Amino acid sequence: MAGSRRRRQLQRQRERQLAAAATAAAAPAPAGQFQVQHLPSDLLSEIHHRLAFLTRLAFASVCAASGHRLKPETPWLILPAENEVLSLADGESATVRTSDVAMRGHVAIGSSGGWLVTADDRGALRMTNPATGAHADLPAITTIPFIHPVSGGHWFCLHVEPFLQVRFGGQPPPPTTERRDDFSRGRTYTVTAAQMRQVFYRKVVLSESPRPNSYAAMLIMDRCTGAPAFATAEDPSWRMARSPDAVEDAIHHDGRFLSITYTGRVEAWQRDAVTGEFTSGEVAPRLAYEDKHLRRKYLAASTEGRLMAVLKHAKEEDNDDRYSRGKRTRVFFKVQILDRVKGRWEEEADIGDTALFVGVNGSLCLSTRNHQGIRPGCVYFTDDEVGAFCLKKANCQERSYSYGQADDPELRDVGLYNLKAGRVETIPALGEHQLWPPPAWFTPSFL
Repeated sequence: MAGSRRRRQLQRQRERQLAAAATAAAAPAPAGQFQVQHLPSDLLSEIHHRLAFLTRLAFASVCAASGHRLKPETPWLILPAENEVLSLADGESATVRTSDVAMRGHVAIGSSGGWLVTADDRGALRMTNPATGAHADLPAITTIPFIHPVSGGHWFCLHVEPFLQVRFGGQPPPPTTERRDDFSRGRTYTVTAAQMRQVFYRKVVLSESPRPNSYAAMLIMDRCTGAPAFATAEDPSWRMARSPDAVEDAIHHDGRFLSITYTGRVEAWQRDAVTGEFTSGEVAPRLAYEDKHLRRKYLAASTEGRLMAVLKHAKEEDNDDRYSRGKRTRVFFKVQILDRVKGRWEEEADIGDTALFVGVNGSLCLSTRNHQGIRPGCVYFTDDEVGAFCLKKANCQERSYSYGQADDPELRDVGLYNLKAGRVETIPALGEHQLWPPPAWFTPSFL
């Protein structure tokens, strides 16, 4: 008994010392006293681990300013409509620090290295850090030679012929290629500035450890547009690249952009140092899958660096709730992992002590041992139907449905899919929230 009491006393003493060290480290130090950069890294990490959510944010920002790198945070969920973030590790929320210029009313279409990429209703793209409030403009979409602003920037006009020349490498489009009728019969295609994030943009992927003055970016277009575009801090203009099959998703891994097309081709992209142009080459066997109920494919990298394909399916089922409408949409996921030795993709229902995060803004795989508050063997997902629901955002906010329309909260909302149990589960700390603009995952960075 005496030994247990002594251990508890030592533990409480240790906790008081850690709290005092955290307070001293975060406060301005008088001349001649220790500042945070003089504290050992292991002590800083232990302090950071023990602090509550809001205190941890402030402490991490001080450590980052002093050049210390702490253990990566568990992903946060940003709620643009509420101007808040939710910590999955703590189940707590806080107001984001990003300015209205970079976030208010914008749609998150990218999340990399602690930075979000947002699109506003004028078609402008920005990178923003919700943890620090820093933000910077990405190149204007009009740096693509065949996209021109109309009516003072309220509309954008796409010149179809040069676009098709780039996407198909000067060859005529194959007859099976999905294109809007406008692309087939007209020489121009015009949309409003607000519609750019509905019918043109899909996702922006940033390079690892991005900064406003040091980044590479890959813009994935809507399926009908298909071709990706690239920009770098050194070459601040978007350059479209050839992609007959159309890129569906991409990540930045091992120093290069990797993508998957709508036909299942996995490609790596290289930048020509002389011309600045990006070209691709296949780096894996073509993904095999059934099209039935398939809504989206995501690309990710496991904690060991193996390529993963996450397939999102959605199907309508009869609703057994007599107070609801006759149909409801059910979401389910499948995961395939590339076995390079066997030279094929293999479906996995058990992804071990890892969790996947997917959505229109990004995709990543994390160890649940190194990131507290997330469950192993689960796929955390957000809405990826930005284009479709951009038109019905009023209904999204009110969570209402038209008569005869299937209930689809699983398709439009945030949740986690338990791969072993085969079902969607809620995130208890999330609660009720507005669905427009769609929530997005991001991993905080204070650098």
